[in-house]
Amino acid sequence: MNKILFREEQQFRQWYWVLLILGISIPLIIFSIYALYQQTVKGIQVGDHPAPNGGLIVQLIFMILLPCFFFMLKLEIWIDSIGIHYRFFPLIFKEKVILKEEIKSYEIRKYNALIDYGGWGVRRSFWKGKAYNVSGNIGLQLYLTNGKKVLFGTQRSQAILYAMDTMMEEKHRID
Repeated sequence: MNKILFREEQQFRQWYWVLLILGISIPLIIFSIYALYQQTVKGIQVGDHPAPNGGLIVQLIFMILLPCFFFMLKLEIWIDSIGIHYRFFPLIFKEKVILKEEIKSYEIRKYNALIDYGGWGVRRSFWKGKAYNVSGNIGLQLYLTNGKKVLFGTQRSQAILYAMDTMMEEKHRID
């Protein structure tokens, strides 16, 4: 069994994301319940062109599942002697690994999620490579032997750098 040198879990818990998701979901949940009640129990049409009950039920289910999905999102990264393991549940169920031998060099760098990668989550940029990020602007940038680039956002830059140095046994970072 390999000793884990570093482990980090990140979730979307920034106040603005929570406010956005709940600000969209809660009013639509309330409206869906109100419209269903009015149309099915009271027999009163809601609006000039009322949505069918089936459509309201689908909307209600979707608006309940949206925050559930959002709050389940979790980026997990861990480093051991084999390489960097990661998963972005529930988007990436199965653990993926970048083997130590596949890493040409690495560095801790600042980035802008919106400008460099077009946002947060699992993102791909033609020039910058792939990114897995949840928040912040500091990441572990990997340069792979196949020419690809991968960035992992981190809240613990010094700890992940120490783990990388330990895993690689010799310094391959870009200074």
